[in-house]
Amino acid sequence: MNSIQNDTAPRALTSRGEARRERLLEAATQSLLEHGYAQTSIQRIVRQAGGSAATAYQLFGSKEGLLVAVLEHELNSMRAAVFPPALLDQPVGPALHELARRLLSYALQPKSVALYRLIVSESHRLPQLAESLRLAVAMQLHAPLEQCLKQACERGELRIDDPRLAARTLGNLINGIASHARLTGGRAEGPDDEDLATCRYGVDTLLRAFRA
Repeated sequence: MNSIQNDTAPRALTSRGEARRERLLEAATQSLLEHGYAQTSIQRIVRQAGGSAATAYQLFGSKEGLLVAVLEHELNSMRAAVFPPALLDQPVGPALHELARRLLSYALQPKSVALYRLIVSESHRLPQLAESLRLAVAMQLHAPLEQCLKQACERGELRIDDPRLAARTLGNLINGIASHARLTGGRAEGPDDEDLATCRYGVDTLLRAFRA
């Protein structure tokens, strides 16, 4: 699992150390989403998760480092849920439609929306956070979409001059569809019919543009 700008984290953790780190991340996520960044402290997180503040600082470096780790952890979970390896090997039409639907559903979940709002609200004060978000989206969202498109080109299904830009275009389309739901708090039930129709239309447009 890749790490994003977290030089303070150990290179390797024991199983107990990894479990401790997971507990701290879970407690941090809950506190950040319930109380916000300003009202969350390392001490509050440690009281909830157990352990010591010294361990938390050793693992994450600072409260900002902990927020970056929460972002990274959430996007790692997103990639595992949205981009199963077997799906990337399917024919590009069904694969892209399913990937886009999964990605949109994930983006609309209330927890995802709450974390997105938190990141946006703090990024202007925390430059590392904004850069970490950019890198995480490139690594965990655009990269697997690009992989799917490249494999389709190798199979002769598509002909794309720049798969990286095509992947970013599709990712930005889905982000745009999710933008209104982020204003209203998200949709636990998932995308509505109009969102799904827009998503299908966007994927179909991309497929028509690049069909070999």
